[in-house]
Amino acid sequence: MATFTVLLKGQIIKYKGTKKFQNNCKSFEVFLKWCEKFGDRNILVNFTMEATGVYYESLAYFLFEKKHVIHILLPNKAKKFAESLNIKSKTDKIDSKMLGRMGVERVLEKWALSSKIYRRLRTLSRERQQLVKERGRIKNQFHTEEHKGDLIKTTIRRMKNHIKYLDKQINSIEKEIKTVVSKNTYISKKVEKITTVPGLAFKTVVGVIAETQGFVNIPSIRQLSSYAGYDISIKESGKWKGKARISKKGNSHIRQIMYMPTLATIQNSETYKSFYERLNEKKQNGLISGTAVQRKLLGLIYTLWKNDSEYIENYEMKSTSYKGVKNFG
Repeated sequence: MATFTVLLKGQIIKYKGTKKFQNNCKSFEVFLKWCEKFGDRNILVNFTMEATGVYYESLAYFLFEKKHVIHILLPNKAKKFAESLNIKSKTDKIDSKMLGRMGVERVLEKWALSSKIYRRLRTLSRERQQLVKERGRIKNQFHTEEHKGDLIKTTIRRMKNHIKYLDKQINSIEKEIKTVVSKNTYISKKVEKITTVPGLAFKTVVGVIAETQGFVNIPSIRQLSSYAGYDISIKESGKWKGKARISKKGNSHIRQIMYMPTLATIQNSETYKSFYERLNEKKQNGLISGTAVQRKLLGLIYTLWKNDSEYIENYEMKSTSYKGVKNFG
């Protein structure tokens, strides 16, 4: 069972205590009472935690419903802060002290709880993503078995049945996702507008919206890029200069969701095809150019969602006021 370690501090950075609690609602109540022993009614208590998988969510939801101020940090930000303190060891107690200190020293953005519909869509989208991955693996095995010299018919039959079963499960999830979205006019209208982008299908847009929970805690394209792991990491030392790469320290589900649709967008949109070709001519690397398009396309989804607008091909050439795509990539 997962546990979490908690650390409280005063205005001056002073460690007040540490204790472990079980990661469940009953323990959360005990945790809050424990916090009150160290708290001061004249000082607003803030809770800082790291986004480790889904394990932080139960506590974050509980605290938010209790009207507390919460800060959720991406793992790469917490790691960089720890490095700045020259912290080399990693334990629950050390991590809690580091997060608490970061909450005291830095001005962090407040975290807000999104609508339950986004959390439901995320669960369904990830379930579908996992089944699609499993289906791809079985299809590759099936292709290998078909071309073996000692082909076993019973194995082939079982693989075919497994693929049919996965197809049925994936179709069932997709229908459920469509039903959930159709019942929410606000989301369905926005998704419909974003799917005007060539190559972006319904399931892609919903997947991104679900993973970002409607962009509720993402105030800018730059933060979205970092959240998805598309932010650029550069390493240099003296005369040595390393290659610039995306950090990949973010939501891997978004990067998986964006991969195939980006290829379709490059093929069907003159704007993105031209962008890809120009970049590829310079970089001479299709993977780098494709990743840049993914990053740019993700920013477009964000912009269309926030502006509640449809996609217009070559909009940059038609209007200088369109900053969403112009400033991205």
